[in-house]
Parts: sequence; C-alpha cells; structure tokens
Amino acid sequence: MSMFFLMCSERSGSNFITKLLNGHNNICGPSTKHIINPVARNLFRYKDLKNESNWNELLVDIHRLMSVGFSIWEKEFNVDELKKLAPTGDIESLIRNIFMEEAKANGKQHVFIKENQVYEFLPFLLLNFPEAKYIYQTRDPRDMALSWKKHTNHPGGVVQAARQWQKDQQNSLKNYDELAKRGKAYFVHYEDLISDADKYTSEIIHFLGLPQDANIENFHKDELTQKNAGMHKAWNNLSQGVIKDNKNKYLNELSEMEVKVIEKICYYEMKFLGYICKYSKEELEEILEEDIERLNRSEFENIQYESSEGVRLNMEAKKIFYNKLIDEL
Repeated sequence: MSMFFLMCSERSGSNFITKLLNGHNNICGPSTKHIINPVARNLFRYKDLKNESNWNELLVDIHRLMSVGFSIWEKEFNVDELKKLAPTGDIESLIRNIFMEEAKANGKQHVFIKENQVYEFLPFLLLNFPEAKYIYQTRDPRDMALSWKKHTNHPGGVVQAARQWQKDQQNSLKNYDELAKRGKAYFVHYEDLISDADKYTSEIIHFLGLPQDANIENFHKDELTQKNAGMHKAWNNLSQGVIKDNKNKYLNELSEMEVKVIEKICYYEMKFLGYICKYSKEELEEILEEDIERLNRSEFENIQYESSEGVRLNMEAKKIFYNKLIDEL
C-alpha cells in the first residue's frame, strides 16, 4: 500500500481533491477524521509507548476521535481491533494499518490522506512513511477567505482566513521545495484543477505512479462520498462533481476593503504563487494595521461562529490529546 498526503489550507478544495482521487479505482480518499495531526503532535505526552498502559491510553483516545461521527468510513474499529493492528508502541504500523484497513474495505490498495497543517508534523510523516508522496494544492486566498467567512465552523472572517492562508503557504512552500527536489511532491492550483480536471488529474495520477482511470471524474457518484457530502454544509459540493466555475466569486461577494485587506496580508505569497492582485502595491500600502484590526474586530462581533455537532465533537476529541497532562512538566 502506498501512502499519499495532501498539503492544503482549509477552504481550499482539500475535500474536493481528496474525493476526486477517491474516484480512482485503486485510491482510497477517506473523508477526514483528523487522526494523524493531533496524534503526531502529542505523542510525547504519552511518554514511553512501549509501556502497555501508555499505549492503551493512546488507543482509547484514538478510538474516541475516530468514533465521534465527524465523517463516515466503511471500516469501524473498537479499541481491541485497534490493538490488533500493531505491536505495543509501534505507532507507524498503527497509523498505516488504520488507513490500510479502510482502503481494503473499499477494495483498494492505496490511500490519499487529507490532514490540516501537515507542516506541523511533517517530520513525523517523513520518519514513519519515507516512501510517501505529497500533493500541494493552493487556492486564491480571496476565494478561500470568502468560503471561510460563509461557513460558520471557522471563527472570524476574512482577516483570520487571510492570516491562516499566509501561514499555510509560507510553511508549505518551503516544505514543497525540498520535497519536490527529491521527486516527492506535485503542485497544483485549485483553479487549474477544476478548470481542466482531465489534464491535471492525469498528471497527478502519473506523478503518484499509478495507471490512469478514465472514470475518475465520476467520483461524486460514489455512495460513501454522497453520504459524507451530507454530513456538513461545507461538504455539500462534493455530491456535484467538478464545478468548473467555482472561482473568482470574491469579485461579487467581498467588499473593496475586504479584498484589499486580504491582498495586503497575502501580497508576497500571492505574487509568488501567480495570483494577481486587484489593487496596486501603492493602494495596498494605504491599508494600515489599524484598518486590518478594525475589520478583524468587526468580523468577530458580527459573524456568528456556530460549529455543527460533528465538528464540535471532533474538536473536543482532539483537545484530549493537547490537554494530556505530563507530571514532569
């Protein structure tokens, strides 16, 4: 089984590319349960994983995270089943086999994994899955920020979104550069992927070293994809297939100030990634930090943050990892 990972900001087509590749007859792109991120970043909190008590505690926490109903998989695990997937302390085998079992349940051999902020735990992936390949996808930050603003699972509005996009690109670009030098990473603009899905999907599949599949664009007809599309408002588009015109919506839906603030925050990353600013550098320099903070405060006051039950439970389950107490600290 091959492991493939996605590097992508939230609200940047990450679920779309995951389900698009899931349409391949030998790639499983499971709807995310956000397993690896909290586990990889907090393993040190469990101390010695060769200690069976510590290992069992980790398995219980992973089981809780996977069972909250955030997304639907074909395969379900209880704690005893997780325990059988790997020897005590073998986190690499545990993670690999969790995804292998889901791939097998879907009749496939390879898995494409979406996790947020991969750059935060990339060393863990490189050490444990040295053969893995990576797809780095980016989206116009103005459309990303619009999507962030419209979906209430994300706190704040365009200022928070733009700052997150900037941070994600700064970290992903440096990692992509090193991975690409070793033939382990492929870059794609979300806008290119939806405009010419045949071309870019073909290139991605070639990069991953797999045979082409002419039926991949029928990904949205998959029964499990349809079920997951109904889990969250933000996933609804997954049931519609490739939406070629899902870009440049910010032109009609964001205010002039919102666009200027996004371009001000993201200017250099946008320029590097080939996104053309609507406003000149001189116009953007007129936007002061006080203006940005004023808009940010207004957004937090006026945009209602309201996570769905699945998102709330997923966040609570992830917090268990981050709040794990260590006596020595």
